[in-house]
Amino acid sequence: MAGENKTYAEGYYFGILDIYFALMTQADAPKTRPTYGDYEVMGKTIEATITPNYKEGKVYASNVATRNERRVDSYTVSLNLDKIPYAVREKLLGRYKDKNGVQIIKGDQIAPYVAIAFALTLDDGSQELWTLYKGKFAEPSQTGHTDTDAMNYQHPTIEATFIRRECDNSLAAIAATADENVMESAVASWFETVYEAKTA
Repeated sequence: MAGENKTYAEGYYFGILDIYFALMTQADAPKTRPTYGDYEVMGKTIEATITPNYKEGKVYASNVATRNERRVDSYTVSLNLDKIPYAVREKLLGRYKDKNGVQIIKGDQIAPYVAIAFALTLDDGSQELWTLYKGKFAEPSQTGHTDTDAMNYQHPTIEATFIRRECDNSLAAIAATADENVMESAVASWFETVYEAKTA
């Protein structure tokens, strides 16, 4: 039951499931939460790297360090997916589509802010659920190889930077399904709507 702060034995990471994304339909402001559209599947994940970036500050006085602060400021996310569907690339990257259905990449195109959600799997059968709240993806890198006597599939890699929201300074939400303190209702709806912290 939530609130009892029980400890639990954690498994080891060994996989990752689909990546979901939701467009931010109304931007956040200092006193206003953003709104998001419905989650859609971005693609099946081959590999994901989520790297925190920090801002740091030090104070020296009387020949010693009197303050040393290191705070997470953003996340760099690199996703290697099996494929990114054509329609998803249009939405995710802010590409222009002409009357012939051709996607045009322009130098001044602006990708929308999105939230993403995914599940890291553990060897004990549990999952660690992640939501990153506010990021923009850049055009993916794609490698092509000549066909040979072996079937060598190529997969795109796409990167984004996720920053803090203005309304609450939040970067991400993480829930371990093995933790009995995590409410089942939060887990059940994780990929239905963008999770928002419950304060009461």
